[in-house]
Parts: sequence; C-alpha cells; structure tokens
Amino acid sequence: MTRTRYTIASFLQYFGVGRKVKRLTDASFEMHLMQDGEEILGAYCWRNIEEIEELSMEYWNIRRLEREGKVIIDKVREAEEVLSEAQMERSGFLDRTKDTGQELLNERESVFDQIEKLNRDRDDLMASATQTKRKYSALKMKAKVLKEEGLDDKVGINKCREDLVKLKGDFTSEKDGLSEINSRISTLEKTLEAVQAKINNELEGSKGEAVEAFTRISRSNRDIATLKAELGLVQDEQASLFRDIGRFLNINSTRSDCRMACRKHRGVQEQTRLLYRSVEMNRKLIEKMGG
Repeated sequence: MTRTRYTIASFLQYFGVGRKVKRLTDASFEMHLMQDGEEILGAYCWRNIEEIEELSMEYWNIRRLEREGKVIIDKVREAEEVLSEAQMERSGFLDRTKDTGQELLNERESVFDQIEKLNRDRDDLMASATQTKRKYSALKMKAKVLKEEGLDDKVGINKCREDLVKLKGDFTSEKDGLSEINSRISTLEKTLEAVQAKINNELEGSKGEAVEAFTRISRSNRDIATLKAELGLVQDEQASLFRDIGRFLNINSTRSDCRMACRKHRGVQEQTRLLYRSVEMNRKLIEKMGG
C-alpha cells in the first residue's frame, strides 16, 4: 500500500467503506513477503553487521554455523568419494564374476537396486518433511497475525487451524514413512548379506572384497543421508538468524550503520522497507475499524 492509497482508504472509511477483510488479507500476505525479503536481506548483508552492537550475537552465531556447515559439507564430499570408489570396485568385481552363479548375481543386483531406490525415496521424503515443517511455521505466523487483528472466530483463522492440523498429520505420516523405509532398508541389507554369502561359497577368495565393497556403499549412503539431515538443521538455524538480522535492518533502515551494512543491496532493503510501511498502514486502517 502506498501513501496515496492509504489516504484514499482513510477518506473512504470516513464514509463507512471499510473493507476490513481485504485489509487483513493484504496485511497477512505482505507480512509473508516482507519476512521472505528480510531473510534475503539478512543473508546478503550479515557479513557487514559485526560493528552493529544489537546484532553481535546473530553475527557470531552465523559465523559458527557457517563453519559447522562447511565441516559437514566436507564430510558429505568425503562420503560421496568413498561411495564412488566403492561403486567402481563393485563394478569391477561384477565384471570379474559375471560368468559365475548368474542367478545369484541377478538376485543380488535386484536387492541392491531396491536398497538404492529406498535410499533415494528416503532423501525425497526427508526433503518433503522439511518443506512441510516450513509450511507449518508459515501458517502459525499467519494465524498469529490474524488473531492479533481480531479474527479469532472468523473464517481466516479457522482455515489456518484446519490447515495446521492437516500439516501436522502430514509431518507425522512422513516421519512414519521414514521409519518404515529405514526398516525396509535394514531388512534388505540382511537379505543382501545372505545372497552374498551364497555367492562367496561359489567364489573362493572373493568374499572379503565383495562384502567390503557392498558394505561401504551401504554405509556411505547412510552417512550421506545423516549428514544432509544435519546440514538441513544448520541451514534452518541460519535462515532464522538471517530473518532476525533482516528484520532489524529493515526496521532501522534510516540508521547510518544499517544503511552502510546494506550498501550493496539497497534495492532489497528498500523493498522490505516499503512492505513494512504498507503492513503498518493496513494495520492502522484496521485499528480505525475497531480491529
């Protein structure tokens, strides 16, 4: 909302044209846009806030998280290298044993393919659970804003509550799905070991090499999934701090130190500032209507 539109809306309110629901909807929508903008602003400018006393804690926490994130990323790369090497060893082993016990080899390949597919499904489900968690947080904020504006018994907040219940159910279902996938992977790994044992009986001297390659692949996949989950937690915490920083830089956009911190990203700062002003003007109009 611009200053001109605010003036027109105030004038219309004088004659009884309030449009309270529209004002509440606009304020809620713009609040989400502003929060996204503030997170982006914080991510762009956090390296420039060390000298801003009020943001000192956020700055050093992000420094810590950035270091932790890099350590995790390095570990993921190491695990991926181990996985790649093990897969090459597996491929070479299969080439050497392709004429031996083909039925058992096919069975082993089938079980292994199932394990790899389940690993991919687990990654996808973890990503979906993370997205569900983000949607849940956003809806909680929307419900809070609507409640603060006096719509506790109106359609908007009731719809939010229904969606929150559904998202909570979705998240629980996704957690159960992850547990089921992990259980299935564990069962298949035992089956893989049993099939490999049969193959080893036909391939003297190859048992250690085969088991090691397949074990390393399975272990590497698990390590990568665990590390990516840890990285996701670090990134979520960083995002929260970015929002806090962006919020402060937005509210205090006229301060010289805040302007200096955002000097290379003035466009983003200006957009979040305009959204902040628009939200405030919508709230003032709502207050005038007894909201």
